[in-house]
Amino acid sequence: MSGIKLNHVYSPNKSLLGRSELQFLANLGGPSVIHIKGKDTSKCRVIVTLLHGNEPSGLKAIYQLLSQNFQPEVNTKVIIASVVASLTEPVFTHRMLPGKTDLNRCFSNSRKDLQSQLASAINKEIHSFSPEAVVDIHNTSGSGPAFSVSINNSQKHLALAAHFTHRMVYTDIRLGSIMEQNYGCPVVTIEAGGAYDNEADLNAINGIRSFLTAKLVFEQTQEIELLHNPRRLELHPDCIIRYDSEFDSQSNVTFHQDIEKYNFKQVAANTALAWVDEKGLSHFTLDNNKQPVNHYFKVKGNVLYTAMPLTLFMITTRAIIAKSDCLLYFSEVQ
Repeated sequence: MSGIKLNHVYSPNKSLLGRSELQFLANLGGPSVIHIKGKDTSKCRVIVTLLHGNEPSGLKAIYQLLSQNFQPEVNTKVIIASVVASLTEPVFTHRMLPGKTDLNRCFSNSRKDLQSQLASAINKEIHSFSPEAVVDIHNTSGSGPAFSVSINNSQKHLALAAHFTHRMVYTDIRLGSIMEQNYGCPVVTIEAGGAYDNEADLNAINGIRSFLTAKLVFEQTQEIELLHNPRRLELHPDCIIRYDSEFDSQSNVTFHQDIEKYNFKQVAANTALAWVDEKGLSHFTLDNNKQPVNHYFKVKGNVLYTAMPLTLFMITTRAIIAKSDCLLYFSEVQ
């Protein structure tokens, strides 16, 4: 059994909400479930947000709706996860607390560390709600447009994504995330855009409002552009990475400082992405995939290029994220 229990809040009042989302988080004190009564109490939908403490757009949207006494179409449960990490100074900058595991990599394991216990508690709560749909809201690690991610591309999954965005990444990668869990209903992850992009906050509020006001949540509202089975370009743990306008001799890999401009762009073969030292491609690895790195990327001189036309996304310019998670995702241009 999980050693962590979530706080439960029913119809939060003005005193609990405070004057800002930060005061609201401080008043919650820890991971919490917000229960919001819907017009139709026979159904339930779940929103999860702040699995990563530096991704606040979902929280901002929920706070805005709660402050407006918003009533959803059906009963709604909002799970706000990494409250302590979010409040740790500087606020909204810690993906997780220092030394802790990424919470969204803990949903498929049975370890006893605190992050795994929290994931287990969240799993238990969601199962108890018997929801018709679950949406997990994030911000991207870098600046870029909104998109959704799912391990299933059924019509229902596409319809959920369409409340938020016109892009879906259909993935076979398994990391232990919440979207990989079986809650008896469709689950999608929403990447609303960069944490510092105003558009991400708008994407989150507009998407949540659409998701929660729909009488028929699986009625698709827009066409979806589907990207199939992306790969992750990862760094070996001992690699030193920088982002700059020229090669940094103190690094093993220096990515172009403006590389985020390629987010959700199709780039041609021979597009330069970075500079590398004499070890070249040996600094890079892929997630579990039959193709080697040099199928997709190549080095000429000391420059890293694409070896074929690719669509790049989830590009980050934060070295700590690049090393602990990945540099970027990519898929072959169809």
